[in-house]
Amino acid sequence: MSLYRLDVPELHRRLDAQRQELGLSWRGVGRQVGLPVSVFTRIGKGRAIEADALVTLLVWLELDTDIAVLVEPGQRPVPCSDCGRNFQPKRDGTVRVHNCTGALA
Repeated sequence: MSLYRLDVPELHRRLDAQRQELGLSWRGVGRQVGLPVSVFTRIGKGRAIEADALVTLLVWLELDTDIAVLVEPGQRPVPCSDCGRNFQPKRDGTVRVHNCTGALA
C-alpha cells in the first residue's frame, strides 16, 4: 500500500487553468494529448487515472520534472473490523467493499 497518493483535485485545477489559458475545451485538450475525454471526466470527479495518462498530462503541464507538487501523503492502511486485512482507505476514510472471510480466529 502506498504512503503517497496523487492530489487529483490539484491536478484538475492545474489542467483546467492550462486549458483555459490556451482557450481549449476538454475535448481539445484530449485531441492535443491523445487522451479520451473520459480521462478528464474521471479527474474532474476526483478519481484516479492510469499511470500512462498521468505521465502524458504531466508532460503537457510541463511538470514532468516537478511532480512533487501533485503528491500528497496517503492515509495509513485501515484493518477491516471483520477479517483484519489491511486496506488503503478511500478519501472519506472508509474501507472499500471486499469479500470478507469473517473475523480472524
